[in-house]
Order: sequence, then C-alpha cells, then structure tokens
Amino acid sequence: MKNKESVWNHFAPVYDLFMCVNRPAYREMYAMIRRAIAGKTVLELATGTGLIAKNVADAAENMIATDFAGKMLTQARKGYVPSNLDFQLADASFLPFDDDSFDVVIISNALHIIPSPEKVLAEIRRVLRPGGRLIAPNFIHADGNTVSNIMSKLLSAAGVTFEASWDEEEYENFIVNNGFNMISHTVLNAVIPLMYTECELKDAPLKKTYSLFDRLPDEPDYKNWVPNGMIAGFCAGAGALAIGSVIAKKSRCSFGKAASFLLGAGAVGCGIASAWLIWSHEKYSYKGERKLSKQIVEGTAKFVTIPDGGIGLDVGCGSGALTIACAKKNPGAKMIGIDRWGAEYASFNKELCERNARSEGVSERTEFMPGNALKLDFADETFDAVTSNYVYHNISGADKQELLLETLRVLKKGGTFAIHDIMSERRYGDMRAFADRLRDMGYEKVELIDTTNGLFMTKAEAALLALKGSTVLYGVK
Repeated sequence: MKNKESVWNHFAPVYDLFMCVNRPAYREMYAMIRRAIAGKTVLELATGTGLIAKNVADAAENMIATDFAGKMLTQARKGYVPSNLDFQLADASFLPFDDDSFDVVIISNALHIIPSPEKVLAEIRRVLRPGGRLIAPNFIHADGNTVSNIMSKLLSAAGVTFEASWDEEEYENFIVNNGFNMISHTVLNAVIPLMYTECELKDAPLKKTYSLFDRLPDEPDYKNWVPNGMIAGFCAGAGALAIGSVIAKKSRCSFGKAASFLLGAGAVGCGIASAWLIWSHEKYSYKGERKLSKQIVEGTAKFVTIPDGGIGLDVGCGSGALTIACAKKNPGAKMIGIDRWGAEYASFNKELCERNARSEGVSERTEFMPGNALKLDFADETFDAVTSNYVYHNISGADKQELLLETLRVLKKGGTFAIHDIMSERRYGDMRAFADRLRDMGYEKVELIDTTNGLFMTKAEAALLALKGSTVLYGVK
C-alpha cells in the first residue's frame, strides 16, 4: 500500500499523539514560519491534522490548508481554528487553484512520501506569485541515526512508504534542481532530523544562502530542566505504541483486537506522561511565558552575598545559570561552578557553561570544572559563599544532610550559604533538627525558607511539577 488515502485516514485519530515526539523542534519551526508568512496569502499542502496551520495562521493575512485525506481534515477542524484559516480537500499534485494565487506555499514532511515530488513542486511553482516563497521543512535521513531508522521502519510497517531518503545536501539539491533558489536552511533536532528550508522561485533575484542560526544573537542557552531526550523517549514510545495499535487493528490475527487495545492503552499512558513533560518543559523554559527556571535561579542568587575579591562555589552548576546569576549579582567577586555533567543531562557540559558566561559578560569572573558533591575537592573554609539549586535530591543513596555538611565544610566562617532543593522529610529527614544542629555548631544565622508560598512558585505549581517541599537553607556560618 503506497501512501494511500486510507493509510492516513487510519492514522488521523492518533496522528497528533505520534507527532508530539517532535514538539520542541516544531516550536522552533512555528516561530520561523510565522516570521516568513507575516501579512502574506498562504497555502499549506499535506496539512494533516493542521498542526502547523493552527499554530501559524494568525500571522498571515489569510491561509488555506489542504490535505487529500478527509479524516485528517476532520481532525484538523476540531478545537481552535483561527478565523483566517480554511481547511480544504485537495491533492498536492493537482491543485484546484489559479496560477499566481499565493505569496507563500508550505509543504512540511511530505515530499519524501509522495511518489512524484517533482510534480508537486511544479504545481507549487504554478500557484506561487512572482517572487513567492516555498517553505519546505522535511525529514532527512543519515546513516547511524538509530531512532530515525526505527521510526522509519515502524512507519513502513504501518503502510507509509518513503519514496525518497535524502540527506541534507541531497535535499537541498532536489529543491534547487526543481525551480527554486535556497534562501535559508537549518537542521532542527527532531527524532528524525528535520531540515527547515525557505526557498524562492528561480526567476527572483538570488540572495545569499545562510543558516537561520547565523543571524541569531549571541544569547545564553540555559537549556531546560526537563531534557528534550526525555520528552522524545516518551513521545517515541507513545508513537510506536500507537502505530502498533493501528497495525494490530488492521491484522487478521485472532488476538488483533486485544493487542490493539493494549497497545492503544500503552500509547495513551505514554501520551499522558509526554503531555506532562511537555507542559513542565514549557513552564521551566527561559523562552516560555512562565520562565520558572529563571525565577528560581535568580531568586536563589539574591540570597548569595560575596565580598569584593571573594569567591563563591555553585555545586551542581548544570548549564551555569546559578553560577552566572551569582557572578552578576556580586560584580566584585568570582564564582566557581562544579558538576559531574552526567548522561541524564547530556546537553549540559563545561563548554556550554563557558559559552553562557561569555554571553552574559562574566567569563573573566567565572570558572567551571568537574566535581562531585559527595566529596568536594577543596580544603576547609575555601569559599566566601556556597550555593546549589535542585541538586542533592537527585543523588540517590546519599544522606542529604551529610551532603549539606560537606558543602558547608568548604565555607569560610562568616560566609553565606543558600542551598535550594526539595527538602521533604522523606528525602532529607528532619530539617528543623538539622537547622538546630547548625546553630549548636556556632552558625551565626540559619533559616529554612519555603519557596512554594509565592516566593519562587505557588503551592499549586509545586504540586503539579513535583516540587513540593522546595526550600532554601539560608544563613551565615
């Protein structure tokens, strides 16, 4: 079965669940498309369930989104649809529109599964106005991408045939050889790598080709506390189970219906987990509306006071956010950030920290190095301040109060400490008794400050994000 309408009609109910695996990449793509179509008359081909159209249409003057599978369009018309967006049934190879009808045509992740993609590009050239733009993001394939190969095989088993398998250079050549100049391109990090392209009809003046990231400002990238890899894993599981459910339903095996139900239930479970992770990712994101990570980091840094010429230590610095925030708050001091940079947060590393410090203008007053919170490689009373944010609860098997004492060991007398973590009794034991212990040891000031009472977040946010018990252990040694 070669990408027939019936295949996509089968996929329609679970398509959005399957595509959530690429949610972070799609968010980047939406922003790029919105800039390109602002105030334009737009046509989208192979819209599927309208994922792209619904997220970008309000930036355009008006937009028509088409697909040849009726059930896909039925799904697309559900929920919110911008008032300037119209869904229509149409075959990309035989478009029912007049010549020179649109300023921009979008076709995303479809050219590689269409039997005659050259015909589709010819139709796009016909309906584009002079100087019109083609936006054609497409999955590209590279040897050695295990996840990409698995997903491709699952889709093939479900009846989706890959008519072409381009790498980055081959896809660019394909576009250029079919009547377009490449204006911009970049590869987005999706489960199957996604090459975003903007192109112009060849009768238009040729402009410089560049990567979209070439024009982005040099700004810090603190990543996210919910790793994209974790989201991708759950979304891939949901997608694979959903595809398996469709395959089982179509099979003639006696247990086909039961297998379909069980696989479908598993897909729903993974889908719910994926939705929670994506929601959490949005809440934490420095680029999102809530910016919770930023509020927590900067809030923790406010507790850190370092004298001019002094040095502070950030234990478990991750992407360098708290180290840098403390350096910015204490312009006469230096900060050192240590981390083991484990595989669970593979995108966090020393080089990322150093890039972020340069972007924030504090590279001369920050230093990053490997280190282990269990045994700090520093002498007693080395630092004028010590801090940490959401680190110790992740260290399994370790006595959390002993971890705190190890951190406080390297703090000078009179130095400030501000350690923020999920200090629930289950994880940390009796922290009030620990605070009393520090006072008995001669600490000048010891406070336990609840950060879920509106200081950093609300009680509801703490519950929904599994952050109940978040507390700053603050004081002076």
